[in-house]
Amino acid sequence: MVKPIQRYDADEVPWTAQLEVSSTTVEAQSSVIVTPRVAGADPSRFSYNYVWSYEDLWQEGFWDSTLNSEGECTASPTWEFHPRWAGSYHVYVDVVDENGDYRVVDVPIEVSFSARRSRSLETAEPVITVDDVSMVFNIASERFDSLKEYFLALTKGELVFKEFRALDHISFTVRRGEAFGLVGTNGSGKSTMLKIIAGVLEATEGTCTVAGTIAPLIELGAGFDMELTAKENIYLNGALLGYRREFIDEHFDDIVAFAELQDFMDMPLKNYSSGMVARIAFAIATAAEPDVLIVDETLSVGDFLFQKKCEQRIKELVESENVTVLLVSHSIELVERICDRVCWIEKGHQRMLGTAGEVCEAYKKLGG
Repeated sequence: MVKPIQRYDADEVPWTAQLEVSSTTVEAQSSVIVTPRVAGADPSRFSYNYVWSYEDLWQEGFWDSTLNSEGECTASPTWEFHPRWAGSYHVYVDVVDENGDYRVVDVPIEVSFSARRSRSLETAEPVITVDDVSMVFNIASERFDSLKEYFLALTKGELVFKEFRALDHISFTVRRGEAFGLVGTNGSGKSTMLKIIAGVLEATEGTCTVAGTIAPLIELGAGFDMELTAKENIYLNGALLGYRREFIDEHFDDIVAFAELQDFMDMPLKNYSSGMVARIAFAIATAAEPDVLIVDETLSVGDFLFQKKCEQRIKELVESENVTVLLVSHSIELVERICDRVCWIEKGHQRMLGTAGEVCEAYKKLGG
């Protein structure tokens, strides 16, 4: 029997409630049997409301899913909680009597990646191979206001560059169907690494190979023409991602529905907020299942409801085991929920590579 945390207790209610669960630590894709127990009253007088939430979202008061059971229930009502992904959850039950008085009982549940998924990733083929990659930028020591000044300094031998090593000997391999995270403080080289993988930049040293198609969400507005309408940009950006016009025609309504911008399709993109642009970009990039989906901090500009919607879509892609997701985020909780493994890059140096739990736990201690 799990001792519950009771909240919102009605005053002077002569009955108590507890939760019985089959387990508080399970693997993803398995189930937990939740059984409320009522003492001090006839159990047939009660109805039950079951709710689950990610632990960090519970702090904000947002629920992920509900299942309502109304009317009379048996003495031992049961409910199966099916966590699809790894993470920290809370299961809540509102126990309500016939007078409308209620108590809330809850229990925390830790969900780990399934052993099946871990085994399948170990044998999956490599999709991204980063081998001893370094990236060096040459930065002029002085600022020039015109090309004339630049060439004069060049001819006089006064043009001096400082070498900035954004990445220094980074190596990792990402396998098909894996969700891989990159973490690090601002300016550590995470976005530079993504641009090398996406083919936007070429590494100064080392090699980076990618097998398959890439859908990059790296910079907000990349691949869009702000003077065109949202509808026109869907076709433009889709073409840049390699989608045929027939494919966009077929999936246009789905893209618009996911972005939830049906009333703004004929508006120029320059009048969109950054969050609205992020909605369009993500909806286009995930209209099909790319081999590699690259997601930078783009989604952080959206509202929390759309962020949750995008997170769910990413998890669905990962669950298919056909899409490899590369994620950069300053939300360590998001990285822990989605990613299988994580690479920590700090000031251009590879500091740690391992499971999401191990690396994120170590990263949280930075500066502590």
